[in-house]
Amino acid sequence: MIPSSPRPLRHWLGLAILVAVWGSSFAMTKLAVQTISPAYVVALRMWVSVAVIAPLLLLRGEKIKGGWRIWPWYILLGAIGNIIPFLLITWGTRHITSGLAGILMGMVPLVVVTLAHFFIPGERLTTRKALGFFIGFAGVIVLIGPSALLNISRSGMALLAQVAILGATLCYAAHTITARIMPPQNTYQKTFGVLLSAAIISVPVALVMSPQGLAGASTLALSMTVLLGIFPTAIAGLILFWLINEAGPSFVSVSNYLIPAFALGLGVVWLDEHLSLRILAGFALILTGVWISQMQQGRMAAQSS
Repeated sequence: MIPSSPRPLRHWLGLAILVAVWGSSFAMTKLAVQTISPAYVVALRMWVSVAVIAPLLLLRGEKIKGGWRIWPWYILLGAIGNIIPFLLITWGTRHITSGLAGILMGMVPLVVVTLAHFFIPGERLTTRKALGFFIGFAGVIVLIGPSALLNISRSGMALLAQVAILGATLCYAAHTITARIMPPQNTYQKTFGVLLSAAIISVPVALVMSPQGLAGASTLALSMTVLLGIFPTAIAGLILFWLINEAGPSFVSVSNYLIPAFALGLGVVWLDEHLSLRILAGFALILTGVWISQMQQGRMAAQSS
């Protein structure tokens, strides 16, 4: 049973850690891709995460169950939840600020509620959810800039990078939907199976896309890549599942408001990124859209807990 308010300190600490490690991933990625190709950042990140999760699985004495039938699900989740979005985000952060990438990723919950309408029974797209989506989408338009959309041929790599980040939000939303309809699995087994599948896929992808991707890699870039594998990928996954079980999904959804803000602030403070009025306006619209789309769901969760 999900505890009622006031929540214990461990829940707030878990949420704070989750926000910090996910929010910092954009700045770490920005530093990693300075001297390492995006494909190799993804591959190294995945194998580091497997190296973290595998010993935990062994210590718990668990084995992958479900036979060969479960592995197509793991491969699919690894592709749409790790390989493809990581590549899109990693490439995108080469051409836009880490803060802007973090704000655009705030669209994930809005895309989820839209896809859920078509694929999850009982998850209808209500007027409130639709309003939230359109307000959030208006925020994306403000962030990208109407002039860039009207003159696509002149907008250059920055526009393509923002489209890539939005593509990653679609991947994450599809991953969320797929994870909900797949056969039930133990949390640790599912995490390890998905990460291992993604890690295996990442090797040929990196070799094909960038055979010399590690040439000239700096110590800083390698360090950031290792940290990406440990914290935002492996540790954050475990904290996420623990927090969902302990505090409930409605409490975890609070991170949707905090992660873009943390990414934006860290980019300004750590990477000296520029903070414009347009970025703040787009950020405010996306946050408003997320809040409106989840407000009704949060009330229902609170009433049932």
